[in-house]
Amino acid sequence: MLDTANFSIQDIFNTIANKMLQHDGVEQSTMMKTPCLRYKGEFMAMIFDKADSLIIKVSSQRVNDIIREGKGLEFTFTKKRFSEWVLIPHTFVNDYESFIQESLIYAQLNSNKKTLSRKNKGSKT
Repeated sequence: MLDTANFSIQDIFNTIANKMLQHDGVEQSTMMKTPCLRYKGEFMAMIFDKADSLIIKVSSQRVNDIIREGKGLEFTFTKKRFSEWVLIPHTFVNDYESFIQESLIYAQLNSNKKTLSRKNKGSKT
């Protein structure tokens, strides 16, 4: 667990991001002019400064669970609900690493599904 008391939310994200970059396929990128993590090009996580929160991408069911547990909020920045994105408030900063790990697992599963789908389409004659 990180010592989060004396660091900004972006510093904490950067520390976690550096660990995550050790995983094959994880890369640093930007979204909305903000540093983010991606897995094989697919969005995983970023800090959303306007809400002083972490955004992660997980299944829509998991988004609902996190909200129901009181650890997350809907992401509706563009007045549209992003069903696979959830805001995790700074209050839960000590859980950010596990949430980002969860987003990596979700991205890996989605990547595997896409790979299998492409292979199945390619094998049809």
